[in-house]
Amino acid sequence: MEFQVSARKWRPQKFGEMIGQEPIVRTLTNAISFGRISHAYLFSGTRGVGKTTAARIFAKALNCVNGPTPDPCDACLVCLEIKEGRSVDVQEIDGASNTGVSEVRDIIENIRYAASSCRYKVYIIDEVHMLSKSAFNALLKTLEEPPPKVVFVFATTEQHKIPETILSRCQCFEFKPLSQGQLIRQMKTICEHEGIKIDDVSMEEIAKSGAGSMRDAQSLLDQVIAFSGKEITSGAVESVLGIVGQEVLETFVDLLVQKNAAALLELVQRVVGDGKDLNLFCRDLIEYFRNLLFVTVAKKPETLLNIHTCDVETLKRQAQAFHPDQIQQAFQVLSRTEMEMKRSSLPQMVFEMAVFRLNDVRPFHNIDEMIRKIRRLESDDPRPVRSNSQPEPSIIPAEQAPSGQEPVSTGTPSPSSMGTDSIWENIKQEICNKKHHLNIYLDDCSLAHLDAKMLQLEFPDPYTLGLIDKEENIQIMKEAVKVVCGHSVEVKLSVKKKHKGVEPIQANSEEKKRPEDYNKPKSKSEAEIIQDALDIFGGTVIR
Repeated sequence: MEFQVSARKWRPQKFGEMIGQEPIVRTLTNAISFGRISHAYLFSGTRGVGKTTAARIFAKALNCVNGPTPDPCDACLVCLEIKEGRSVDVQEIDGASNTGVSEVRDIIENIRYAASSCRYKVYIIDEVHMLSKSAFNALLKTLEEPPPKVVFVFATTEQHKIPETILSRCQCFEFKPLSQGQLIRQMKTICEHEGIKIDDVSMEEIAKSGAGSMRDAQSLLDQVIAFSGKEITSGAVESVLGIVGQEVLETFVDLLVQKNAAALLELVQRVVGDGKDLNLFCRDLIEYFRNLLFVTVAKKPETLLNIHTCDVETLKRQAQAFHPDQIQQAFQVLSRTEMEMKRSSLPQMVFEMAVFRLNDVRPFHNIDEMIRKIRRLESDDPRPVRSNSQPEPSIIPAEQAPSGQEPVSTGTPSPSSMGTDSIWENIKQEICNKKHHLNIYLDDCSLAHLDAKMLQLEFPDPYTLGLIDKEENIQIMKEAVKVVCGHSVEVKLSVKKKHKGVEPIQANSEEKKRPEDYNKPKSKSEAEIIQDALDIFGGTVIR
């Protein structure tokens, strides 16, 4: 008997055999049961999830001799013809190779005639997004007012490429990718029926490589069976699929913990030398760091991990060596690296550079904590003292003033005075605590004067000054100064004066000349002009 691949041999023939698309199956079966059959359906989703299979089962359900029925017999002549692809009334068209208007016109011409042996004429157009714009436009009128007993079923992997005018005339169903567990259960059934021995680790690796596609997973299973025969091991799966084992991933992370860059590069060289795919290795590392993060934050990480073979204790041990920030940084580095490797002609070098970046990841510093530390250092910063006397601060807070004395102003403080800067920062902080959005304007202003009697601020332009020069804001500033310094001051706001550049001092105190004056010749005496001519042309004066 001729060999038939698993994807065809195990293709579902009834709605009840479909895996992972329960909401869609229920909607279609109810539509058949209640007689609410639409004239156009659109099945979208990734490859190998059952779009075309569902369309064929739907065609059988509509045309079975016992139907319309949600459960076609799959034994009558009509069902067998549809199953084998030789029904005249159920046509499956490849949109990728029939993209033009002429093919669509042929369909429109044929649907005018009634079905010959079936109840409904069904047109299944696969990869419908490949049709040209003109072909879509030719379909519009037919989809809006189709003849009776005609059903269109469109299938596509790229729904966004289909015009909105087509989508609005169809019932749209999104086929979701299959879970890893669903793929594993189906492959176990296939292996048991075929008499194949396979361990759980190998099954999980094949399912993970299937990436949610049943057809991809079944094709990989056929490939591994052809390589291994009746008994499949994890080593055989790794060799066929070009993936690395769990122990290699664990070793890689252990070396990261040790900050051993040389050993990491040697491990990468060994992976490449064994013929493994670096893109798959990078993808597996991304998933491994995802598992590390889940182990860190989840109470029961076993329910969140994609693979059952993860040594949870090993993950927990490794996760303790990382800060969550480091795990997230590593995840981002690897994600960017995976994209860069796909575009690069030297993917190995791209990955090796990523290894150095991974080896240097450090936890982020908390910005708020850093600001608090800086302010604490500023407030605790010792001031230089003179040998005989203590310098007077620009402002003496009331509670620190000597008994029996009034606070004394020392005049305008130096702009470079650390004491003044520190006091001004504290005043700004107090203002922001009372009215937070003032911080935006205070960042633009400059401190012009600060003493025991006055706080003067200068703003870059009249517009900014007008926004903040309000009685409410002035009062907040006065209160902030009183809280910080212990006494009240006047607040003066102004626009910063623009200083003009100093004019260069010209020799002989000549007035500044206009640009055009430089082109004017200087007036010379007649004797000077004659002497210049003699110097240039030579000769003697004869008169």
